[in-house]
Amino acid sequence: MARRRSGGRRDKSVADLERALEDIVSWAVRNDAYRDAMRRPDVDLPRGHAGLLARLNQAGPVRLGDLARALGVDSSTVTPQTQRLERSGFVARTRDPRDGRAVLLTVTRAGRALLDNMRLTRRAILADRLQEWSDDERALAAEVLKRVAQDLNLRREQA
Repeated sequence: MARRRSGGRRDKSVADLERALEDIVSWAVRNDAYRDAMRRPDVDLPRGHAGLLARLNQAGPVRLGDLARALGVDSSTVTPQTQRLERSGFVARTRDPRDGRAVLLTVTRAGRALLDNMRLTRRAILADRLQEWSDDERALAAEVLKRVAQDLNLRREQA
């Protein structure tokens, strides 16, 4: 009998966590939150392009097809976005030293500066929204969210 209650509590806590994550993601992708994050770098970059640039920065020099697979999309979806990022000076194409026929995409210094500015702006927004939280509360939230992110990414990589 105690086991059922424990399972019920676990189900409720998982549901509560899922709703909280849904709220966080909804806030992060709202137009006003994105506009706030883009205001300081003063760049007119579509939302998907900023996410692609961030993913490319994490991946390092990568082939277009590999980047598309990592994002779970077709190369034809990523191609126009990377072309716009390249025209804007945020991405560069270089020859793959292992295969001269292939091209690697890499984030430029300007692209990294843009990502840094966006990150600083998001941090300022978070600091403002969480100003009533104590340092300990913010540290605990960060620790728990990092663990959730790690476990979710680990499960995705294993699938």
